[in-house]
Amino acid sequence: MVLKMEEKELIRKLVIVQGMSQREVNRRFGWSRDSIADAIRNPEPNSYTLKAPRPRPLTDPILPLVKQWLEEDKAKPRKQRHTKTRIFERLRDEYDFKGSRRAISDLVTSLIEKPAEVFCPIDHPPASEVQIDWGQAIVMLSGVQTKVMIFCARSAFSKATFVKAYLRDDMISFLDGHVWLMEQLGGVPIKLAYDNLKTAVTYVHTGRKRDLTSRFLALRSHYLFESRFCNVASGNEKGHVENSVKRSERTYLTPVPQVSSLEALNEHLAAWTKRDLGRIDKDMQRSYGELFEEERKLFRPLPESPFLACTSDTLRVDKRSTVPHQQSRYSVPTRYACKHVVLRAFLDRIEVHCEDQIIATHARVEEGDWSLQLSHYIELLETKPGLLDSGKPFVKQAWTQSQQLFRNELEYRYHGEGTRMFIDILLLAKRYQWKDVCRAIDACCKNHAFNEAAVLLELENIGTSQPNKVLDLSAHPSLQQTETGTRSLECYDSLIGSSLDGEAQQDSIDSSLGEPVSFSIARSANHDCFQEDQDQPNQAQPDEVVSGTGISPTFSKAADNAHRVPTVGQKMLFV
Repeated sequence: MVLKMEEKELIRKLVIVQGMSQREVNRRFGWSRDSIADAIRNPEPNSYTLKAPRPRPLTDPILPLVKQWLEEDKAKPRKQRHTKTRIFERLRDEYDFKGSRRAISDLVTSLIEKPAEVFCPIDHPPASEVQIDWGQAIVMLSGVQTKVMIFCARSAFSKATFVKAYLRDDMISFLDGHVWLMEQLGGVPIKLAYDNLKTAVTYVHTGRKRDLTSRFLALRSHYLFESRFCNVASGNEKGHVENSVKRSERTYLTPVPQVSSLEALNEHLAAWTKRDLGRIDKDMQRSYGELFEEERKLFRPLPESPFLACTSDTLRVDKRSTVPHQQSRYSVPTRYACKHVVLRAFLDRIEVHCEDQIIATHARVEEGDWSLQLSHYIELLETKPGLLDSGKPFVKQAWTQSQQLFRNELEYRYHGEGTRMFIDILLLAKRYQWKDVCRAIDACCKNHAFNEAAVLLELENIGTSQPNKVLDLSAHPSLQQTETGTRSLECYDSLIGSSLDGEAQQDSIDSSLGEPVSFSIARSANHDCFQEDQDQPNQAQPDEVVSGTGISPTFSKAADNAHRVPTVGQKMLFV
């Protein structure tokens, strides 16, 4: 007979407190003498212990067979192993089992049950380990629902968290995240901990051995940190960063942020991580920020130059003068067609190298798009002028207002030859930088000089222009800056005298310098008010004066070769 705890309490009060005998308690309440003695001797509740396992007459005979099936399953594909339901069905159909499905389920559970995993608390020294992982979230990016990948890193000692958002979790983002992280840390920790992510690990061997990607090895060689990879399906081995990923999704990005750009989203995340530095560590009773500043002093200094966060591929330029990258194509100058080049893909740009020189740079485009630069195909216009109106780089090119005006003016003045003349001006990019040619065209349009000679003159001016030099006053101490900001005016007396001498010399020079060479304004599509001479051949032109409004003297030489150059006897009047 097993007594309840309330009954044991009553027996102990009657016997120990009130002095009632055990015989009297037995006679009055009917409890056995052994139960009364046990209650007085042991105040704790009695526990029932099974001395021998209960018999299982239905499952005991089939126990060896079920064990055999489970053992054979270990050598078979995972998706073709016995389930609890399949074991029950085979026993029922093949062995005439009369028991229930629940009995087989309990039997299989007892046979495959693994011992509970035991953990040990870990204490990480300062600067010893930073854990890294990826998360993902949904944000409203410029009004469009977009999935972003969250690069998370957390120090195992200080709990300081660093988070940055990317559009992808590919190799380039992975490398860029590390370069950014090292800048945020201000140094290099001893070890970085990861999952077995594909951007770092190509094959997982038994135990701790891993085959690593070449770019990750280059990253590790550049910063000289050690790497630790968790066991498969053991995210608890880097629990600090797992908590950071969860906090990023549940706190930093809840509610769903609405941002205009990825940079704005990263500023939002940076504000949250900075705020978290004020949180208090429960074990050390110090803030995360204080612990991080202590840890930061122990990081190894950063290398002199940052790591190039890019992928590199050796490719062959096709006949369209393009190279592929992730289902997109990027152009290079046509003289490199069918040659081998090196393509470096960064987070925001594509660089194409040939013989240790950058021959093309593009902003990254979406998969499937083409990035064709007009300057790369200019040389083809020499032999294929029809590309100006049909070639994809020229049709898709957003011509500037000056370039379109220049072409319109040439075609209006010279009709069919105007297009050829415009192509000749574009071909100047073979000798000069394309950006300089564009600047020269802009300058010529401002001065209404629509011809190749004016563009050439402007290109020469651009090439010979020198940067402004700082005036050297070391030989004139009296003109240098003083501490008080004031100086004597005596040093300027000599300048007044020299100025008077200069005026006297100017008076002695003959002011008659001859008639300047002048020219007429060619007919313009935007200035139809000017009339050509052949329209009115009998109209008299008094004093042979030609209006030159808006023409800069810089282009007087170039304009001599323009259409309808006047005779030497004509005069030019600038108004």
